[in-house]
Amino acid sequence: MHADTETSPRPQDALLPQLTRRGFLRAGAVVAGGVGVTAVVSACAAAVVPAWTVAPSPAGLVAGNSAPPPASAAAAASPALPSPSAVPAAASTGLSSTGPSAAPSTTTAKAPSPSGFAVPPPYRPKQAAPFNFALASYDGPAQRILIAPDRVYASMNFNGQVPAPTLRVTEGDTVRFTLTNQGKLSHSIDFHAAQTPWSKNYGPVAPGASFSFEWTAHHAGVFMYHCGAAPVIMHIGDGMYGAVIVDPSAGRATAREYVLVQGEFYGQGSDYAAMLNNPPDVVAFNGQAFRYKTQPLTAVAGELVRLFIVNAGPNLTSAFHVIGALFDHYEASGSPDNAQGMHQTVGIPPGDGALVELRFPEPGTYPFVTHKFNDAEKGATGLFVVTA
Repeated sequence: MHADTETSPRPQDALLPQLTRRGFLRAGAVVAGGVGVTAVVSACAAAVVPAWTVAPSPAGLVAGNSAPPPASAAAAASPALPSPSAVPAAASTGLSSTGPSAAPSTTTAKAPSPSGFAVPPPYRPKQAAPFNFALASYDGPAQRILIAPDRVYASMNFNGQVPAPTLRVTEGDTVRFTLTNQGKLSHSIDFHAAQTPWSKNYGPVAPGASFSFEWTAHHAGVFMYHCGAAPVIMHIGDGMYGAVIVDPSAGRATAREYVLVQGEFYGQGSDYAAMLNNPPDVVAFNGQAFRYKTQPLTAVAGELVRLFIVNAGPNLTSAFHVIGALFDHYEASGSPDNAQGMHQTVGIPPGDGALVELRFPEPGTYPFVTHKFNDAEKGATGLFVVTA
């Protein structure tokens, strides 16, 4: 079922004005804070556990066949629609605009997504009532994000963040979805986990309007969702994407869980020509280059670690790999039907997902990368810090 609150035809998207592109962060030699992938790997021993890391708990980093989370935890999977100012601003690096061709000042930009984004909502059993999930779409100058410490990007996004909030449901759940367009362009939704007519539920929603429909998660897996308004490549390339985790109805073994969404960034945003013709300037996990180099993900030696990985693209394949470890279990598209044993690197095309499980053999620091090292050098590199 669906209900459309619009009272006028939905206009087609118009391109945002193209912004001047900067020359640095090109030619496969991009660094963040002056440190490239080679230096990251060689300096692993100096990594520290970030202050935001929380202790494992059934509703936190460790998840599995545990009791249903409290109402407050379930609500976190379907956050209230924020205003753009609700997203915390990132600290300034002191750079400022020096003329028409200069990038916007970092003082006008915000963090791409919350610091704890990598921790997904907890598993919960299938529920009889529909699961409510609401998103608001944004675009315009107020949506500038820091995709690297000194690089500002003009994003389009859902709920004021890149990537968008992770939706986690259980096989057989019905999702009651609402999109409210708070931007100046038309936006839409495309859930790869849903089986629903594109012509019925994935059409553009005009500025100021909202649109609701229901869909049922029939298949367990790790999926992408994104804006599908034209031109789709630009709406995805500017940040309108997120992850959907559909757990199997029987659940999974308890594990420490993380979600990683790989995405590409071109120029300063809204650069349609660059997205069509050029390699990306930045490739990142969860919205920011080398994010987990300075804020490593944590684990304990010997425990089961489960990673939900989505490649949002819009153009490049990911070759996900953890240096110093092997994947004991791999599911293409995150589906138990596709379960396989040991893998060293998993290929994830744009628009697809994967699930991998591993156990770190001993304490230490383990980098994770896309093994397409030109993209790893552009920001798709992070660290696991493993303790005893």
